[in-house]
Amino acid sequence: KLGLSFWIAWVGFFATISSEFATSFWASSLVTNRTGATAAISTTCVAALGTGFGVGRWFIPIWMHRTSLDNRLKTILAIQMTSFGIFWLSHNLLLSLFALFLIGVGISGQFPMTTVRLIKLSNNRPDFALGKSALAAGLAISFAPFFLAFLGDHIGISRAYLMVPFLIATSFLSILFVSSEAPQLR
Repeated sequence: KLGLSFWIAWVGFFATISSEFATSFWASSLVTNRTGATAAISTTCVAALGTGFGVGRWFIPIWMHRTSLDNRLKTILAIQMTSFGIFWLSHNLLLSLFALFLIGVGISGQFPMTTVRLIKLSNNRPDFALGKSALAAGLAISFAPFFLAFLGDHIGISRAYLMVPFLIATSFLSILFVSSEAPQLR
């Protein structure tokens, strides 16, 4: 059986994937809501998120190659949380675009790093851990965007989007509660 540490990390994994998909599916709606940009421009702005993914995937391993896995995750979650705060508060299109780019940088390494955490905490059952991570990812991908839409219909997209910082905080707390500290060297 997988221990409590694994399941706490699994909840963190679910939260990271949820925050990624909630952000990527609904960012254009918040840009339109906050800046008054057209739907076409707001949708195009989401490309900044993907660009941030690419930049983060390339540079974070180089920048943080001597940092432990848990510290890397805490750092990129902090980047995501801070840039999400800027994005959520922004009423300026260029600032929103820049914040989306930084959110992408923050999200870029979460999936692979949280997957490695699950494997480390699986009591030498990596295949089982990967199966459970696939379940969490599937649930998160299907749940988060639709739940955000449900909330948006009832309280407005701006307030509903506060779900994302809650998810980021849940991810961060799972790392604080369960450590997988082992140096991840190049």
